[in-house]
Amino acid sequence: MQSKIVLHVRNLFLLDASTYMSTAVMALLGISGLHSLLLQIVALVLCVIFVLLYGFLFRTGAYERNPAIYFGLQTVVLTLLVMLPSTANDAFNFLFYILTVHAAVVFTTRVAAFWTSLYFVIASAIVMLNRGVTGLYAVFFYFATFVVCAIFGHTVQQTELTSQQNQQLVDELRETQQKLQELAVLEERNRLARELHDSVKQQMFAISMQLSAARTALSETDRAYPPVVEAERLAQQAGTELTGLIHELRPPALAQKTLAHAVREHVNDWMRQNQIRADLQIDPDISLSVEGEQALFRVLQEALANVARHSQADRVSVTLKAENGAVKLMVEDDGIGYDAEHITRGVGLDSMRERMAVVNGDLEVSSQKSKGTLVIATVRSS
Repeated sequence: MQSKIVLHVRNLFLLDASTYMSTAVMALLGISGLHSLLLQIVALVLCVIFVLLYGFLFRTGAYERNPAIYFGLQTVVLTLLVMLPSTANDAFNFLFYILTVHAAVVFTTRVAAFWTSLYFVIASAIVMLNRGVTGLYAVFFYFATFVVCAIFGHTVQQTELTSQQNQQLVDELRETQQKLQELAVLEERNRLARELHDSVKQQMFAISMQLSAARTALSETDRAYPPVVEAERLAQQAGTELTGLIHELRPPALAQKTLAHAVREHVNDWMRQNQIRADLQIDPDISLSVEGEQALFRVLQEALANVARHSQADRVSVTLKAENGAVKLMVEDDGIGYDAEHITRGVGLDSMRERMAVVNGDLEVSSQKSKGTLVIATVRSS
């Protein structure tokens, strides 16, 4: 008969204690009622088989592949055991109660009822054959005991299910809390970006315009001309750096876009601006936290900026893929490469490493002269 497992038992202490202790005690009692050494050995072997099947199949969860085989084997073992002509045969029958608890713990109610009924029928039939009509009293006792054992096993099952559901709720709450924290950080960054854009950046633009007007009004022979030109240059540089800072706080490429879409769009724009061929491979099934997406996107920007500034490459390949529970970004060029000393000291590389560290990611950089550079950034999926 096919059965359906409803759960995998994680807390086995109670079942272990009841199974091992009951088997040991009942084996001693049952064997003491056998008057033949051969029968005593047979009974001992059957009890050992019962315990071994429990330890190697039930306790390890191996029975789940085909539970009917496990419970069928245990039923055969106990049937042979209770058929032995022991004067303490009820001790062997007690092991059927333990098996009833096992079935009630892991099976649905209907399947557990089938196995419980089977055990009751076997135990009752053997006692009736051995005792005749007087065995009816034992049958009534068996009925009540099997029902109690089945209820006990079902209670253990429900307790285990409740524990698993509570743990699942805790995990979901933790995941939700993490996402809320990420959203809060993102919202704060967006707020700062808006404040900088609407106030400081506008003021820097106004300063630059005033300095430009002053430069136009002055003659190159005026003593004030060089300082005004230098001040204008510094103001424009500060404005550029401020724009970069705003973009750091809120990457516009990721606004209302998936990471895959943002990467594709940025690589295409970069390729047009720098006249370097870019081969792009993107896995559409990418799932990352907001922080993870931002970190990978910034690594992409920095890596491509390094290619444009330093590599003298003719071609670059960009790969974004999901692999082994993580998202991996690879940027490889065919440029002149770097010395190991320059790789470890670069500010851009330090920035990429810091971004990966924030999201518990990994960054690998390999480069050889005349053989190009490979940057690999890896972030675990959410």
